[in-house]
Amino acid sequence: MTGSAMKRCRHWVLGLVVIGALAAPSWAQSETIRSIVRLRVKSDRIGDFTSAAREYGEVLKKAKWDKSITVWQSLSGPTEYVVVAYYDKWAELDTRSTDPKLKEQDADLTRIGARITQCMESRERIIDVINEELSLPRTQEIPKMVRSVRTRVRPEMVSQYEALIKSEIVAAAKKAGMKTLITARARYGAPATEFRTAVGLDNWAELDEPSPIVKAMGEEAYRQFLAKLMPMVLETEWNVYRYMPDLSYIPSAATTSGN
Repeated sequence: MTGSAMKRCRHWVLGLVVIGALAAPSWAQSETIRSIVRLRVKSDRIGDFTSAAREYGEVLKKAKWDKSITVWQSLSGPTEYVVVAYYDKWAELDTRSTDPKLKEQDADLTRIGARITQCMESRERIIDVINEELSLPRTQEIPKMVRSVRTRVRPEMVSQYEALIKSEIVAAAKKAGMKTLITARARYGAPATEFRTAVGLDNWAELDEPSPIVKAMGEEAYRQFLAKLMPMVLETEWNVYRYMPDLSYIPSAATTSGN
């Protein structure tokens, strides 16, 4: 393996280890710093990628690693897989090498990382911060799918946008009994006026029904909300992602399975 290839491989391996540096399943934590790594995979290498990702998880399981890696597949937009993790402090992102607990597995992880690197077209990392006032408390249950909206807000209207989401969307989400609503503001890797909101779904069929937010607010109140919102927004982008448990590594799940 050439020096440049080894560097790319190590970049992948370190990315996974840093991303997964949590003590329990990432979705269930109260940390507010969030890392989002988007991996675009070559269309003819998806099978190779998923096979390598599963093998990566098997190595972690064998090592009885106590941290988590969760993987999500895009069901819209480019072919990509997304790894999401939460941190409590910025210092937790200072990891420069693989976890000492994985020293014996380093060679295997590097080898698998090389396979994964060969499948990738690109890699992008965005770090944002969860606004707990614009979110619902995270639960222990990982949604089967999430609908994610990326909203770019006019710089001079960020405060008004946050106040509107807090007073109307969060209140409606609570009234509707929604389980998952997470809103974060970009800190690094994207404009600071960019917000990402994720809502949990069980399946596509849920989109055939009226939105729980609309039902909780009422049609007229929702139209009034949109009238307030639209002047604040420069652009929005919606996407849907599916949780991939077979490509993820959750210590509690590995223990429960008896492996």
